[in-house]
Amino acid sequence: MKAFSNNLHFEVTWKPFFLNPTTPDTGVPLDQYLTRKYGPRVAAQAKEGTSPLSRAGMNVGINFNPNRLIVNTLKSHCMLDYAKSEGKQDQLAENLFKAYFEEARDINSTDVLAKVAVDTGLNLDAMEKHMKDSVSRVREEAMEARDEGINGVPYFNIRLKGQAEQVAAFSGAQPPDTFKSIFQRLLSQVKSSV
Repeated sequence: MKAFSNNLHFEVTWKPFFLNPTTPDTGVPLDQYLTRKYGPRVAAQAKEGTSPLSRAGMNVGINFNPNRLIVNTLKSHCMLDYAKSEGKQDQLAENLFKAYFEEARDINSTDVLAKVAVDTGLNLDAMEKHMKDSVSRVREEAMEARDEGINGVPYFNIRLKGQAEQVAAFSGAQPPDTFKSIFQRLLSQVKSSV
């Protein structure tokens, strides 16, 4: 996005999606979850830091902590919804990712979320009120994503602002060249419409 920032303005919106909507409030240890879902080999690779995700993370300075829990993320998504109204959604997302993936903090815990909110510069009282008021709507948005065929994250839906039609929509981590190609196509489209 930086390479195109002189010619294109980017607005990123984080939308709710629950990979594991039935996760208990107490969470599930990552190794148990991976063993159950993918088998013991995948769980061992995550624990040892040799999984493809761990290696990809290391290449960009992310050290995935294998001691984290798989947790319910409804509260985090409600918090992201609030942060959007304050213009701090990207910053909050980054802080939540660091707390969860690298520090193995429980992002379903009210205390952990309060600390992340303060670190992001959010008003705790306003955030807590918003979180309580937004639960149903955030759940509905997440269900709509499933209804639209989205079944994993990350999921990217790229479009020009003010236009309904998508320029690109895809799931999964992508190499930088995928984005460069899409952004170049966007830039060409914008220039041809001027």
